Amino acid sequence: MKLFLLCVLLCLSSALCSAEVKPLRIAIPDYPPYTALAQGEFSGPGYDAFVAIMAEAGLEYRLTPVPNFGRALLDMQNQLIDVFFLATENAERSHVARFSAPVIITDWSWVWLKEHHALEPGSTKFKQNALVSAQMNSNIFSWLEQQNYKITAGTNDIHGLFNLLDFNRVDAIMLPSGVARALIARQKLDAARYNIQQEVSLPFGFYISNSYLAAQPDILQRLNKAIAVFHSKTAVAE
Repeated sequence: MKLFLLCVLLCLSSALCSAEVKPLRIAIPDYPPYTALAQGEFSGPGYDAFVAIMAEAGLEYRLTPVPNFGRALLDMQNQLIDVFFLATENAERSHVARFSAPVIITDWSWVWLKEHHALEPGSTKFKQNALVSAQMNSNIFSWLEQQNYKITAGTNDIHGLFNLLDFNRVDAIMLPSGVARALIARQKLDAARYNIQQEVSLPFGFYISNSYLAAQPDILQRLNKAIAVFHSKTAVAE
């Protein structure tokens, strides 16, 4: 009997260890400059922060590139991934996942063609009359809908967003200003053609699925502690 109990305990211990070292399945987008994907490798300040935080937390992971966070959310609902990053918070995501402490701050900005002199983003007239868009399945797109802007379908891939402006399909698009400038540079567009105006500032962080947290409830605490260490080291470096 004692031998049997010992075997059971050893098996349980082995199972717990295996669960501890099981890599997190993490969805991450090609979202320059934060997380830029080129030749199968990620780079950028968001990715650098991610790597530092995961190392500090002592967590192994496997990255899955995704076109947008609509796809990431669907994969999380189907339990194909455990985490997505970088993400901003919204109610739909928070139904299936927990949001971490902020990692970096992003802004959502209007971008429009300078030749359209009459456009005034932020004005009542703009909100009532301007046709706008954003990346499909993004938090920005959802926010525009909730704020009752006149919104039309965007593009699933962030890289096609400027086509909506350049071919006059919309009056303005919304995306982080850093992403807008990175896309302008990557696509070799004429930066002098566009106005960029910040609308709102929000934190980027991790979303960890509720189902994963049910099995590993300490992961969020470990990530948040690692994020705090990352910020303290960044502050010292500055």
